[in-house]
Amino acid sequence: MKVSVYVLALCLIGLFSSCNTLETIHPNSISVEILSEVQPDSIKVVSYNNSEGISSKHGSPYIFNFSKTINDAFIIDVFKDEKTYSEKVFLNGERLKIQVELLPESLKIDTVIGSEIYTKSIRFYSDLDSLNRLEINNFDVNTFLLNSVEENLNHPFSFEISNHYIDKNKNYKSRLIDLKSILDKQSDTLKAHTLSVHRVLKDLVKTESLDLSAFEFYNRKGALAKVDRSHTGDYLLDFWFVQCPPCVHDHKKMVNYLEVFEKNNVELIGISIDTQADKWLSYLQKNNYDWQNYRELGSDNDLVEVMDVWEFPTYILLNSKGEIITKFYSFKDIENYYSKY
Repeated sequence: MKVSVYVLALCLIGLFSSCNTLETIHPNSISVEILSEVQPDSIKVVSYNNSEGISSKHGSPYIFNFSKTINDAFIIDVFKDEKTYSEKVFLNGERLKIQVELLPESLKIDTVIGSEIYTKSIRFYSDLDSLNRLEINNFDVNTFLLNSVEENLNHPFSFEISNHYIDKNKNYKSRLIDLKSILDKQSDTLKAHTLSVHRVLKDLVKTESLDLSAFEFYNRKGALAKVDRSHTGDYLLDFWFVQCPPCVHDHKKMVNYLEVFEKNNVELIGISIDTQADKWLSYLQKNNYDWQNYRELGSDNDLVEVMDVWEFPTYILLNSKGEIITKFYSFKDIENYYSKY
């Protein structure tokens, strides 16, 4: 009878101890368990925005207690034999449990328990891959991306999604404005996050102007001239030179696209940086490129210098007021711009 009472007492003590342990686990804790047989020398977990990094050399699992609520992007660094294996992960929640595999050349996150945003991120990438594989039209993909940003608006993961949208629509100011109108709802704290796209987005949608009448060029006759701005619609400036293979490639497509420009009330204007007038003029005449074409003077005040054009070809689309609508860096971008979704 005494033995039974003693055993019962031990059980109760053990049960109380287990419950007490669960209660005292730090709410802002992340535990990392290594599933592979090979164990690391140490692990470091860093919060992106809070710049809070915690290292641990011992643990099964390794426990990391953060001073602030878990609602950020984190980097998990695993150190082994003077090598570092890293993985970025978006997390939120309390008392998170992460299981990872240390592979020969990489770190693989196997399971995350307790984080809703992690589950959403996995679902997002799965859905995005499916849309890309099925070659869904741009309108539907953009709608999916914008909806995903809205769904994750209060977490830095929204910036990860936004980067996908910006990369896809960097030449379409009106679409970028759609994204900006959503992100503007975020708190000032989140807008200032390390991963924030607010500054980039602001630069992309801001209105720039260009006064073409302030610049002089050489015309086909070798005389100084200004761009003929009698056209009442938009202007597409094509910055190029004869020895630029992508430029030459684009011109071959462009000559068959003039009707589309006319339909959209766009005047095409070539701005060449060629220094040899004879080669420039011969190229234009040989290929019957008869749209407006000018050659830079080769001075510090050239348009190409003022607009900081260093990538060729570069295309700048202006409206009739001289406001820059958008920029392109290939003719394919132009085709996409004027095509329907």
